[in-house]
Amino acid sequence: MALLEVLIAILIVSFGILGIIGLQANSIALTSDARYRVEAGALADRLIAEMWVNPANVASYTYAGVGNPPAAAAAWVGDVQNALPGAVALPPLINVGADNLTSVTVRWQLPNGSVHQHIVVAHINQDPEN
Repeated sequence: MALLEVLIAILIVSFGILGIIGLQANSIALTSDARYRVEAGALADRLIAEMWVNPANVASYTYAGVGNPPAAAAAWVGDVQNALPGAVALPPLINVGADNLTSVTVRWQLPNGSVHQHIVVAHINQDPEN
């Protein structure tokens, strides 16, 4: 009878340990996802800051994700592709619309995961007084 109780106790402890291992694996995956989200936000903010410094040439940053990026954004696109997994297949998008309303979309995909994106929209004012 004591041997049966010991075996049941070992079984219960084993399930507990397996549950903890599963939680740890899920925690690591979510931490990686959070790191990539922060990196995408920082990269998008960096490009918006570059546009703020050079408001007269904001239109030269436009990039639809096809072909070679414009010279103004080429280094930034390379940094995005180096920093985020899957960003080579999903290049970032830079859209400069009417009145310099700018949207920057940074996209990435984890292995065996869904596509993620971070979008930043800003109005780049060309009037240095405002």
